[in-house]
Amino acid sequence: MSFKLYNRRILKPWIDENGYVDYQAIKKSDEFKRLLKFVEETPIDSLNEKEQFAFWLNAYNLLTIKNVLIELEKNPKWRGNTSLWSKIRFFYLRKFKVAGKKYHLYAIENKILRKRFKDPRIHFALNCGSVSCPVLPSLLFEAEMLDSSLDSLTRAFINNPKNVYFDEKNKILYLNRIFKWYKKDFNPYGGVI
Repeated sequence: MSFKLYNRRILKPWIDENGYVDYQAIKKSDEFKRLLKFVEETPIDSLNEKEQFAFWLNAYNLLTIKNVLIELEKNPKWRGNTSLWSKIRFFYLRKFKVAGKKYHLYAIENKILRKRFKDPRIHFALNCGSVSCPVLPSLLFEAEMLDSSLDSLTRAFINNPKNVYFDEKNKILYLNRIFKWYKKDFNPYGGVI
């Protein structure tokens, strides 16, 4: 059992080509609620390695959307995690049921995805609910297409001059902070450059 059961375009009605989410529409969606239930109840041990990788990427992004919905429910004028306390609450304190256990977003990203799968392309596939994060994919990840999806998201991120820009005249390469924060994740693949 995997996300293959779902229409790959399932997120498209709620996420535009720029990665912006229509939170009002997704909040009302029974399909989104079914996806969250799938994340909660999937017996993760029944999935192969690639399916598990895709599962955890999807879980992170779907739970980020759920987390934003929780914040918007409390404060309809919420504009993101602008304080240290709000970041702590959003990423560390609020836990969600995933595959029958409780996890916070920080654990999913750092203790599962980064530690176990060791693929720096995850940094271009995860969205933290902020406009400064990589674009939220409008398709669910599937094991069979995982590498091509990750490659595509990585290329799109790197080829966006807001994220990577080379000033040829001054010979300066400007990089998104992701490359600084997760520098060691890129080292086994030849480094950031």
